[in-house]
Amino acid sequence: MKKKLLFLLLLASFFLSSTLSAFAAGLEGFEGGIMDDVKYTEMIFITGEPVRLEGSAKVTRGAVRNGKRQDRITYKLESSDGTVKLSRNVTLLVTFEEGGKNSQSKVNYEVSRATETVTVKKGKTTDRYTLTHYILTASSVSDLSAAADYTTTVLRGKKVYDINSGKGTVEIEISGKGASYGSAWGQAETRQIEYVISSYRKADSKNNVEESSWSGTVEARLSHSQKVEISHEENLPAGMSFSGAYVKKIFEDASLRYDYTLPRFDANGMPLNRLKKGSETISLSSTPKVEAGNIPEFYDIRTHWARQDVERLTALGIIKQDGNYFWPQAPIRRLDFALALGRLLDVASRAESLEGQSAEKNLEFDDLSLNKEEMTIVTALSKMGVIEGTSPRRFSPDQALTRAQVATMLVRALGLEKTVPTSYRLSFKDAKDIPSWARDSVYVGSSLGLIRGDDAGYFRPNDSITRAEAAALLNRLMNYLKEDLERNFREKVMYY
Repeated sequence: MKKKLLFLLLLASFFLSSTLSAFAAGLEGFEGGIMDDVKYTEMIFITGEPVRLEGSAKVTRGAVRNGKRQDRITYKLESSDGTVKLSRNVTLLVTFEEGGKNSQSKVNYEVSRATETVTVKKGKTTDRYTLTHYILTASSVSDLSAAADYTTTVLRGKKVYDINSGKGTVEIEISGKGASYGSAWGQAETRQIEYVISSYRKADSKNNVEESSWSGTVEARLSHSQKVEISHEENLPAGMSFSGAYVKKIFEDASLRYDYTLPRFDANGMPLNRLKKGSETISLSSTPKVEAGNIPEFYDIRTHWARQDVERLTALGIIKQDGNYFWPQAPIRRLDFALALGRLLDVASRAESLEGQSAEKNLEFDDLSLNKEEMTIVTALSKMGVIEGTSPRRFSPDQALTRAQVATMLVRALGLEKTVPTSYRLSFKDAKDIPSWARDSVYVGSSLGLIRGDDAGYFRPNDSITRAEAAALLNRLMNYLKEDLERNFREKVMYY
């Protein structure tokens, strides 16, 4: 159990420092901005007016040492007319901790160092806002599984700016919360942040400035999502050796909506005793990433009902083609299903060398002879509790899998084995034949649409699952991770 917890904690740290292919973090830092592959965009309200800034945000992640990491983010931004410019450097101390359960992890964030300067040109004069005090802490807890992770975040902070070397101050109280989910087939994150702004300026007779003060509030709603689409692109010219190819496309979108209540100002820039309210939404989209898949060719599935499932998984490299026969009606081996499941969940790219050891040293089974990728997958799925051996130190790779065993593996991969209600009814005609250890998983899997019975309404829990049935089931899992998870998150979290 301790090994599983350590593995999940290291996995969490990898998620937070990885690229898009491994559950990217879409909203960098806590400054309230969004970015695409070209620019970073942020709204500031330090002057009492909403000002849109664009530019660069360079993120440099440190290495994890003793459960801690330092991230540095450098911002260079300016308004479209060049009258407002911002320069900011933030160092975030990131600390990883054990969560309350074996499948949980906690991550704490703290601004350990920060500098920021905002210059605002007004005709012949320039106001300079210099950050003098910045406290920000945030904490997130994640529920981790092999297939998907859910995270909730809370944050609190305060910024204090000096105006023109002692001519005034601006204080900004910050509070917010966020939620996110991530899988190999999509991810989404949302944050809701509230800013309470108080500004005070001293009288400056030399520059004909009267004493003034104002306050306002801003509510910002940030979101980022990554979506994966799989399509079959037909070849335009006829007579080619293959009809087309499967293509994987990755789309990224980010949006920022803000609602503000700020003072009105007179012609001289003095705040009035009247407020103005407004809102705006900014949307960014990154250039889609495209990757063509392999070209599968199996002679024995050309008219088979599972042809599309098999070819799709083979094109994506989830099923490896070894010869020109797929043998759809043959029982799938335990090892073949575990490897396909691991590739679908992308556990190898996320888990390799997390503990600083080779896969050979981590392998828990004596009856396996695997290459590096295969050993990484089996080790990761075992440490995550998705797969088990048939006895101590034995995996029995050539043994067939029953439908009940596959249902259990899928639900464990999703981390949903504990989500069953206290009482439920299985609708399959042979429900009494389902082993007690698999009943909860069969219920969850069927509720999600992953597990299905035959046309007569029987589940056949103790029958061996065929290679064709396994391909169909893995495709349903992929579609669930691509579509259902995103839809549920958007409906229940992003638009709450």
